[in-house]
Amino acid sequence: MVYMYVFLPFPNIETPLLHLRRLRREDASDLFEMRSDLRMHEHTDTSPDNTPEESLVYIDKMNRGVDEGRWVIWAIEHKGTGAVIGTISIWNFDSGGNSGELGYGLIPSFQGQGLMKESLLAVTDYGFKHLHLQTMEAYTDEQNHSSSRVLEACGFARVKTVREEGYVQKRVFDMAVYTKEKGCGTSVGSER
Repeated sequence: MVYMYVFLPFPNIETPLLHLRRLRREDASDLFEMRSDLRMHEHTDTSPDNTPEESLVYIDKMNRGVDEGRWVIWAIEHKGTGAVIGTISIWNFDSGGNSGELGYGLIPSFQGQGLMKESLLAVTDYGFKHLHLQTMEAYTDEQNHSSSRVLEACGFARVKTVREEGYVQKRVFDMAVYTKEKGCGTSVGSER
């Protein structure tokens, strides 16, 4: 059994520099910038989008999953530019609704500015306070050192490594598994 949630109204989250909101079809060109960049697929078993229409298909699929309560995914909108610079999600809920997995990505030109840390802290806080999760998990390729650093800066602890056979890239990934328990760390942002 898959645990389901109701995300109505959609949980918009404000942080000092970001607005985390529902993906919109108008975001396709911004998301295409991220999803077509080969650097975004170096550490994940995914392939780049070839057209903005493929990014639009992705948006529609993600919003269906939100509507069905299978996951929640936010567009990361930069307040200074108004552009969507990435996404962040909670998905893969366990059958009892006690844990969820984080997924995230940020356009390379916005990386290294603390924006993903701001997003992760806010979304982790939302998962603990509003979804009543007890544990949040994140999987990252062992070679993705910047992802590991941001998780550790957000209070996540590495608990194990798992090997995953890639379906798209046809290679083996050594994935570092990080967890954070409810009550650990600080929060950023507010739901509105």
